[in-house]
Amino acid sequence: MVMRRLGMLLKLVLVLVPLAALKVLAMARGWEVLAATPLFAGLITSNVFLIGFLFNGVLTDYKESEKCPAQLAQTLLNLVAELQALGWARPEADPSAALATLAQLGPGFLGWFHGTSCANDLFELMDRLNADLAQLRGKCESPFMTRLLQELASLRSQLLRMETIRSIPFVPTVYWLSAASTAVLCAGLVLTRMEGWAEIFFYLGAIAFLMVFILLMIWDLDNPFGHGEFSSCENISLAPLERTLARIVNPQNPEG
Repeated sequence: MVMRRLGMLLKLVLVLVPLAALKVLAMARGWEVLAATPLFAGLITSNVFLIGFLFNGVLTDYKESEKCPAQLAQTLLNLVAELQALGWARPEADPSAALATLAQLGPGFLGWFHGTSCANDLFELMDRLNADLAQLRGKCESPFMTRLLQELASLRSQLLRMETIRSIPFVPTVYWLSAASTAVLCAGLVLTRMEGWAEIFFYLGAIAFLMVFILLMIWDLDNPFGHGEFSSCENISLAPLERTLARIVNPQNPEG
């Protein structure tokens, strides 16, 4: 994780260093043709508004995504517990096939987070689990089977929601508009006359640093499931799913 955050800082440096070089060149060639006016402050305000709109929308999805690993673990554990209870109450039912499919679903979801498995693989496992449950339909009460099918439906719903958050960016047009506005703002800082290096360092450094850094962070937060991408550093914690994986994979011996 530390290396990923260093990668984020490297991307920021790759933007700011050329910007500083352009400012030095503009000072040397006399290209500073703009003056700091209230209109320039209005440009900064409009850019902050766009970035704030993006940040608010992305953060909402991020906060929702933080609950996903725990909800997945809870649903998988509920299925394991229900199937174990069926096996204890009715040994002739033999839920071993469904438990074996569940043992593949747990690592499958973890692989989805890390990018080593796709949603179609998980849907195929859920279809297999559905077939396994169908074999038990005549050996258990209808309310019991209803609970199992509801938990399975919950798994499908959670996967579809996570796949949507991962694959669809939040309002792409606003992304492009905020990137263009930040680029215009940085160009304006380069072409604006400033007195002394302290003023240049503060205005160019502080404003450009904050705008570019927040924009890069928003792009990263927009995919909270980027565990398999080296360039993604702000991802949700998978600890709840990882801690319960042993109980899902080996339900008969959870401590093993």
